[in-house]
Amino acid sequence: MKTNNMMKADNMMKANNMNMKKKTHSNLDEMQELELLKIEHNGCWLTFWLLLAAMVVQSIAFGAGDFRAIAGEWIVFMILALYLAIACARRGIWDRKIAMSTRNNLIISALAGAALGIFNAVMIFKNFHKPVGTAAAAIITAVITFVLCFVVLSFMMRETIRRQAAMEAEPDDADEL
Repeated sequence: MKTNNMMKADNMMKANNMNMKKKTHSNLDEMQELELLKIEHNGCWLTFWLLLAAMVVQSIAFGAGDFRAIAGEWIVFMILALYLAIACARRGIWDRKIAMSTRNNLIISALAGAALGIFNAVMIFKNFHKPVGTAAAAIITAVITFVLCFVVLSFMMRETIRRQAAMEAEPDDADEL
């Protein structure tokens, strides 16, 4: 038995398919369309993580102070990250595997803070060789990253919940037909 959300999703897919058929002709059947979506999905995430890795490697190789070395990658990375976050929130989608909760936001924020704190410590120690200053800067970086990440994730969670509630309140198109 289909739930109300599943029926809404089916109706939206049918409406989108009808609109797409009017606009463009596809030589692919439904199975090929799904395979193409999987390929595009994997390509998007491969690009996302490779851009991040490239920025980390370039920062280590050229020094964190030279932003010009990673400016192009950073711009593309941020555009992609913002697009994915905003597009998912507008559609009421959080994540496929991670549940929407304050606890998970805390864990993700702590991991991001720790990762950036460690990266910052490596970069500062490489340049200045001062253990106490390096530790202080790493802790400050980790705390600021944790707080900012938690605030952004909490805001995105609130907006996703708000959008899901708005989508639930919308009348079902199938009932109107």
